[in-house]
Amino acid sequence: MNDVARVAGVSRGSISNYINGRRTKPATQLKIEAAIEQLNYVPNATARALKTNKSNYVVLIIPTVNTPFFSELSYHMQLSLNQFGYKMILCNSNSNPEDEIDYIQMANMQKVAGIITMSYSDIADIVSPNIPLVAIEKPVSPQFPLVVSDNYAGGQLAAKQLQTLGAKKLLFISKAPVKNISSIREKGFKDFCTKNNLSVSTFLASDSPDFINDFEAFIINHTHNHDFAYDGIFSDADEYASDFWHLLMQQHIDVPNTVQIIGFDAAHVYKRQKIFLSSIRQPVEAIAKTTVEKLYEQMASQHPVSQATITTLPVTFQQGFTTKKVRP
Repeated sequence: MNDVARVAGVSRGSISNYINGRRTKPATQLKIEAAIEQLNYVPNATARALKTNKSNYVVLIIPTVNTPFFSELSYHMQLSLNQFGYKMILCNSNSNPEDEIDYIQMANMQKVAGIITMSYSDIADIVSPNIPLVAIEKPVSPQFPLVVSDNYAGGQLAAKQLQTLGAKKLLFISKAPVKNISSIREKGFKDFCTKNNLSVSTFLASDSPDFINDFEAFIINHTHNHDFAYDGIFSDADEYASDFWHLLMQQHIDVPNTVQIIGFDAAHVYKRQKIFLSSIRQPVEAIAKTTVEKLYEQMASQHPVSQATITTLPVTFQQGFTTKKVRP
């Protein structure tokens, strides 16, 4: 900063004002910008955060980036944070509690502006009560806001859609154990079936790397002359629904004419992508926008939240090729 001040011919205080976004005379601003370009000066964000006790970095902790849903969520989260002048640090925990804890401790030490987390670990005791935080899908503690999709309504919507399209023997599939939001989706699905006198069963593959073999064996054991025992299938994740779809096709079972399949998420790999799998769509853009707004409210208030809010966002059905089209 001393070098920039010398080259620009202005005071160090003027440089500090410019770097920290405070008002600077236009003529002084032009001199500073020219000096910064000449010297290739890069402000030390860490030093500035330590001095001002203010950072413009927000940590986003997600289980993985290797799925369309989390990839799309990360993209919209970064866009929403940018609108408020914040930069995003993306942390991929690989669903490992130890990694999640390391990221939280890093955020505490670096005095980041806030944390957005989709954590399934018990991290309430290690999060500083003074740091702004918003949880997605699973609550961290009653102190921090929670943003969720209406998972129960999503399960019900899947069952209702299959019923409307003529399915009578329904099946819920997933990988064991079904927990957290997945159990809520399953409950919504089964509750609708029970209430409307629909036959419903469950099959859970083993929690192992070769769980796909369990799906294949189940299909083979429940198929006779290319006729599968169930005509409507719902899964708590697009990943499993897609696996099941391809395995059915390998057994020459007609999807969607004899078996219809609905997944959950309906995320896009790229913006123009056509949805092939019929699915319950989570409002990814709204999740990101709402989460950042809740985080910014905490930042602006400068006071810890005594009782957090829960924001539940609506889901929708997105038509793909694995269900019949509704006749007008």
